[in-house]
Amino acid sequence: MESPVTASTPAPAIDPTLRDLSIAYLQTLLRIDTINLPGNERAACDAIAAILDAEGIGYEIVDSAPGRASIVARLQAAHATARPVLLMGHVDVVSVERDKWERDPFGGELVDGYLWGRGALDMKSQVAGELAALVLLKRSGVALDRDIIFAAFADEEAGGAFGAEYVWTHRPDLLDAEYGINEGGGSVMQVEDARFYLCQAGEKGASRLRITTSAAPGHASVPLDDTAMTRMGEVLVKLAAWRGTMKLTAPVRLMLEGIAAADAISDATRMKIRNILDTLNPQWEQVAALPMAEMELLMLRATTHDTAVPTIIHGGQLINVIPSEVVLDVDGRLLPGSDPEAFRAEIAAWLGDLATVELTSRETGVAADPASPFFEAIEATMADLQPGIGVIPYLVSGGTDAPLLPGVKIYGFFPFLPTERMAEYDPLVHGHNERIHIDDLAFGAQFVHDLVLRFCAA
Repeated sequence: MESPVTASTPAPAIDPTLRDLSIAYLQTLLRIDTINLPGNERAACDAIAAILDAEGIGYEIVDSAPGRASIVARLQAAHATARPVLLMGHVDVVSVERDKWERDPFGGELVDGYLWGRGALDMKSQVAGELAALVLLKRSGVALDRDIIFAAFADEEAGGAFGAEYVWTHRPDLLDAEYGINEGGGSVMQVEDARFYLCQAGEKGASRLRITTSAAPGHASVPLDDTAMTRMGEVLVKLAAWRGTMKLTAPVRLMLEGIAAADAISDATRMKIRNILDTLNPQWEQVAALPMAEMELLMLRATTHDTAVPTIIHGGQLINVIPSEVVLDVDGRLLPGSDPEAFRAEIAAWLGDLATVELTSRETGVAADPASPFFEAIEATMADLQPGIGVIPYLVSGGTDAPLLPGVKIYGFFPFLPTERMAEYDPLVHGHNERIHIDDLAFGAQFVHDLVLRFCAA
């Protein structure tokens, strides 16, 4: 079978103005250092404001702290008959190790068709594409039956307290949308000869743990058999062996049902999926037997289990002192319906007397029924842009700002072209040498523009 990155697909028509605007806006944003912390999102908001001013689009900048800001713009319908649609994203980015980059992470360089810079994929590209779509809609003067809201938030990479959460708490009137488009979806999955764009309809929640081991200290010149450090070593080994109970959430069930319904799926694979869905307590081995690529199976494993991944370790003060305490921070990610305290208790029981375990954040996942006229519009828009590739909902293993706006039904979707670049992009998100091809940027912007026209044109 062909892979999703080599299969033949039609080249969609991209509006040249939309393409040029997307590139220009992304370069502008990439050249602003918005590493969180400290964020400095106000500088990005000011740059967006200058674009909106030039286009005559109204906006408000909401400051949450010195240097921390979000911007919300609105393209108003002359005679709105329905609630607005929200185009949302964030302008803060994660840190960089500059010496490991081939190019300036804040240079916004365009080289061989790629725009380089931190945030090129996560997610200044989508912000730029949404902004370009908004501007082109304004210039066209198309009649709308809904207002279009554009929001670029601060602080998503650190939880959203200074961004989406702050705006929703203090200025909910700015975000009074019925539906929204956000990050989290748009990649292509292939199963046998069937291809699908994945649309985020839910996400896991971050319930982080702090695990502490303790034992008697001592002079490092006299080794001890039982130390906080050796106990932490045992903790790490045990955590690597822990597996949560497999659970099928609504978005994952709908994803599997969508795969099984495709004409290009074999009867054998369709039967495997039906067995998974019909089993009261399905096992991971059943899912692992599906004919999917390794990365897709890793995604499914993460979105069918609660997970606990060690990320930061603290211990010791001096080279010649055996520490009395070592602390491990664990990134826990919980499925919709999982209880944070039950998760903590399960990890504590698994580790036994080796350590104490406490929660440092308490979030569970969120999942929404994707069925809606807006989801149907996403499907129809993609059918025009990429015939033959379906759209199915899924659960994302990471987190976004979507749960911070509980009054809006939000879908994560900004599609790229189905080429070999999709596999190339995966390690670049939060990694070195982050970059995006301008064809993918323009395609995502075209989708946003066409979706709004389809769903909101009067």
